[in-house]
Amino acid sequence: MDINKINSDEYSLADFSAYKGDDLFDVREPFWAFMQDAIAKKYMVYGNPISTAPRSEFQVYDRYLDKDRNFLNFCSYNYLGYSCHPDVIKTVQDTVGKYGTGAVSAPLLSGYYDLSKQLEESIARFKGKEAAVVFPTGYGANLGVLSCLLKPGDVAVMDILSHASIYDGARLAGADVKVFSHNNAEHLDTVLKNLKNPRRAIVCIEGIYSMDGDLVNLPDIVAVCKKYGTRILLDEAHATLIFGKNGRGVAEHFGLEDEIDLTIGTFSKSFGAIGGFVTGEQKIISYIRMFARAYVFSCAMAPHTAAGILKVLDLYEHDKSNRDQLWENTHYMLNALKEVGLDTGQTESQVIPVIVGHDHRLREISKRIHEKGLYTGVVTYPAVSNKRTRLRLSMSSNHTKEQMDTCLTIIKEAFDAVK
Repeated sequence: MDINKINSDEYSLADFSAYKGDDLFDVREPFWAFMQDAIAKKYMVYGNPISTAPRSEFQVYDRYLDKDRNFLNFCSYNYLGYSCHPDVIKTVQDTVGKYGTGAVSAPLLSGYYDLSKQLEESIARFKGKEAAVVFPTGYGANLGVLSCLLKPGDVAVMDILSHASIYDGARLAGADVKVFSHNNAEHLDTVLKNLKNPRRAIVCIEGIYSMDGDLVNLPDIVAVCKKYGTRILLDEAHATLIFGKNGRGVAEHFGLEDEIDLTIGTFSKSFGAIGGFVTGEQKIISYIRMFARAYVFSCAMAPHTAAGILKVLDLYEHDKSNRDQLWENTHYMLNALKEVGLDTGQTESQVIPVIVGHDHRLREISKRIHEKGLYTGVVTYPAVSNKRTRLRLSMSSNHTKEQMDTCLTIIKEAFDAVK
């Protein structure tokens, strides 16, 4: 690469991910030149500071205008609006006054508060499992659980579209990684059949796949795993509080909760907070608590965060109307996108992809919707392939019909303008 002649239209992030020079830092010069050219062409729509709460409309700093602007927010995971719920905010404020701003210690030392214990007991009870461990992040939950359970020579068998944290947890453990075609139980059967010991393997799947919004083919996958005696880890990050009669997730939706060995969840989606958890049988959860490095060596969740999540659980138990509104908004938006001929893939959830295609087309489209005041997920490599890039709409119970109509108009105009 000639750093004096780099044209960002001729490169993507994939080119720099694989870049290798004589010096470890050699990548910095060509990547810097790439980024500066992308900024000059207004392709850089990531990392803009947000200055208000993650409501359906918020203020975002626009680096191209050098000022804050109002944007429609179709990017936040605040699916049920709990991040801004007045009762949750009041609970958090009161807790800060009692406990201070953070746990300031690892959970096995002085970072484990009464609220931490209460949250773990409440989450286990909510999920219908014996026990739970709460992690400071959802990423850390997958990383910690898989890296402590798997050993070199063991196998993590995962859906090819699994989250990066699942891949990273298996790699950190030194385990072998095998993938099966997305949601393909027949291919999973072939993979497990060829393992030396399927009982030293764990199948990793997601309730809702975060880039496509589709549901796991859980009945068929469970049947294959039972055939070989293979354990199952189910990540319900985007499904908790959304699917199932009681909001326990896709496993409850399919009536298969008792078939899942470990369930991962996050508090950074529908709960409107931060953190992760794992639930399961008490004895294995006890082992995870002592050996998951992402838990043992991380500072614990702040007490006020735990208090806010507990308040969300209480509110949700007594009133699920915001979930009903989320589904109404999701169906409205999804149908509207389809009616104007846009490709929304196989989504069945509040996560709605709008498939763009090649990375270069995504850049032009993202620039246009940014100028029009629409904030969405702009998803490219490494989250998806360069030829399957997309906008990702995260629906909320707080979106109004007017906001959804405006979103649709902006997206349709951008797609029409960039053939």
